[in-house]
Amino acid sequence: MFTNIIPVTDKLKRYITSFTVSQKGGVFPLRYTAFPNLGICLAFFNHTLIRIQPHEVTFTKDDTQGPEIILLGRLTRPTLITFNDPVDEISINFTPCGINFFFGIPFLEMAGKSHQLLNESTWTEFASLLFSKPPEKRIEKLEAFLLSSLNEHKGDTLERIFNSTAGIDKLTVQALSAIACMSERTFLRYFKKYFGCSPSTYKKILRFRNVLDARYSKNTNSYHRFLLTEDYYDSSHFRKEFVQFTDCSLRQFKRASFLPGNGSSVFKLM
Repeated sequence: MFTNIIPVTDKLKRYITSFTVSQKGGVFPLRYTAFPNLGICLAFFNHTLIRIQPHEVTFTKDDTQGPEIILLGRLTRPTLITFNDPVDEISINFTPCGINFFFGIPFLEMAGKSHQLLNESTWTEFASLLFSKPPEKRIEKLEAFLLSSLNEHKGDTLERIFNSTAGIDKLTVQALSAIACMSERTFLRYFKKYFGCSPSTYKKILRFRNVLDARYSKNTNSYHRFLLTEDYYDSSHFRKEFVQFTDCSLRQFKRASFLPGNGSSVFKLM
């Protein structure tokens, strides 16, 4: 159904983890739950009717629809995704704040909601050009466009935020702001602009994604290990946050079926 492709260009790998391309085949309708994630997704669709509701997005094949772009905000709750039909899609999976290097405005201003259509003239024009190319040429065309759009912001606020957050899971806001050479108040303001949430919320999502990785670990004591290593106060704290991000208990989650992938890209089939 979907294929992940790693960027060829080393410069892009700093900001983009992969591209996801839809493939023919599979059983439809396909419904799954997308859980809060660390990265950011921007997806191009062609001949697709997109219906957006709070925490729910539906895609239906419609040959009368031209190219459109959907942008995910910083998810803090699970989102139901439904594909009624196979559709023509190419997604860019950015690193946690990598998308900011390709636009002139911060991520929070572009994506204040969990999902929204992107109306930006340069990207909209490129979407039409992208889908005019044969499928085997599209990733090459996309990489060339991204390289032309990349602004590395050397030495400015975005670059300092980007570089300071590599160890965010183990560092305090005071330490992070010192690395970024900012006051704590300034750091918090810019972090939210570029990441779409506060550092505390981001750390919760990071903990949650680590739990998903443990779901696929061979270590049978993985969940207990998180109570000690991921700064959960106790088991009730762990379970409360888990339910917040999944809308189900840990036991229900363990019994669920998933799309192929590891903890960082897991989607629960409905």
